[in-house]
Amino acid sequence: MANMEPSSVSTTKMPLGNAERILAVLFGVGFILGFLLTPLGFETRMNEIRTLAFAVFFVTVGLLLPLAGLVSLLLRRPRLAGILAIIDASLSFLTAPADQALVFFTVPPPPAVTIGEFILILVGIGYMLFGQRVYERHRADWGDGN
Repeated sequence: MANMEPSSVSTTKMPLGNAERILAVLFGVGFILGFLLTPLGFETRMNEIRTLAFAVFFVTVGLLLPLAGLVSLLLRRPRLAGILAIIDASLSFLTAPADQALVFFTVPPPPAVTIGEFILILVGIGYMLFGQRVYERHRADWGDGN
């Protein structure tokens, strides 16, 4: 009779689904945009920043959260990636309007930064859509959520 023990195939992790792959691409695009919106990219106003706390905010929203989300997907932690996507989207929606209102800097943003920030809002919409899908798909991974 055949051996009834589980095979090693059943213990391997599932491959990333479509929503997870799309979220990974969005995290990659968000990270690249975040990098381009730093002084190493198109940002020319670093001498005009109101406080260094805003610089920490930009690094967190533009670089750290997308990188952490991408790494969590690669490490097969999709629920964490979904949570990070929702958080990053919520913060990304604040960036462009606040920058246009001169909250972060004392001078208006250059056109390349303005375009990048509005593209980041579109990426944030993708984060909201696919972060929620990935989170819901893997909700049973940590229990019923209660």
